[in-house]
Amino acid sequence: MSLNHTKWMNFAILQGLRSKGNTGKNPPVGCVIVKNDILLSYGRTGISGRPHAEEEAINNVVDKKNLTESSMYVTLEPCAHKNKNGLSCAEQIYRSGIKEVFISCIDPDARTNKKGIHFLRKKEIKVHENFMNNEALKLYNGFFSRILLNKPYVSLKIACSLDGKIALKNNKSKWITNELSRSYAHFLRSQNDAIMTSSSTILNDNPRMNCRLNGLEKRSPTKIILDRHLKVSSNYNIYDPSNKKDIFVYSFMDMKQHLTNNKFVKKIKVDKKLNDEDFFNFIFNDLAKKGINNLLIEAGSTINTLLLSLNLVDELVIFRSGNIIGNDGLPFVNNLNFKEISDLSNYKISSIKTFEDNILEIRNLTNKDVTCSQVL
Repeated sequence: MSLNHTKWMNFAILQGLRSKGNTGKNPPVGCVIVKNDILLSYGRTGISGRPHAEEEAINNVVDKKNLTESSMYVTLEPCAHKNKNGLSCAEQIYRSGIKEVFISCIDPDARTNKKGIHFLRKKEIKVHENFMNNEALKLYNGFFSRILLNKPYVSLKIACSLDGKIALKNNKSKWITNELSRSYAHFLRSQNDAIMTSSSTILNDNPRMNCRLNGLEKRSPTKIILDRHLKVSSNYNIYDPSNKKDIFVYSFMDMKQHLTNNKFVKKIKVDKKLNDEDFFNFIFNDLAKKGINNLLIEAGSTINTLLLSLNLVDELVIFRSGNIIGNDGLPFVNNLNFKEISDLSNYKISSIKTFEDNILEIRNLTNKDVTCSQVL
């Protein structure tokens, strides 16, 4: 097979990555249209999920006659359900005259699952499915997790010293990593639908939990606050009145009189009788119902420990500085109380980046990967 097929699908994956975290409940899709090995057009999923990437790529071709006998590279199976104009992406591909479609991943959504591919083949369009699916999977861990497991893909972000401490004994942690690491952490926020933190982290650090990179401010994730006993008042940065996106607060308490002046605060009461595992599963299931695909968690060691002990973290995002704090520093995780090595969770390295003397490790839980094969 021509290496150029790989080139064009990589370009499609790049387009999908550019829209990740900005497509609402819809998956981030990249699409490229090529004819005689010359780029005709490309597209990606629009803000909040519309238009779809295929539709955008087709519409971007000025002279539609050029689409005849062309090839499309798309990171997810074209949808089989209708848009507001009454056409699915599969139908639009057929009507355009495109002769061949390379597809990375199969769509697990019951409205489309294999139906888009079946429609295209019925119309005698040549389809190559699962093409570079492993490379495209990074786009869909969240979407697949929400559809198949009824929970977002959970990434736990940690900024720590070389020896795994998140703060000095006196709780000071500013700045434990360098400016490049912090900037990249903001970029990661822009690629997640939501960001979760706890009342303790807010009370200690007073974070804003937004994206403050130039040009990406509008891509700040939805804020999720675990405030079981309503300790966080409206004076904290997390409730900045300039925020125009929903903030979801989960608490055991009656919230009728809490933050009544902020129309963006959505209050969800949680049964106080739930144990820790059921507490988090309730929240993750609720976020999935709200269309949250990718959830980034930035909290302290208490939440880190609970999530890791319950095996609820799909991905670790660890920014490690070159500083050594020592045994009197605060660790990013507390006692997990495992008795056997065989009981330990294993997170395999999927990516390593360096930011001067800082290292970013991204590690995925080996036994909980959501793969393309699960939707077949």
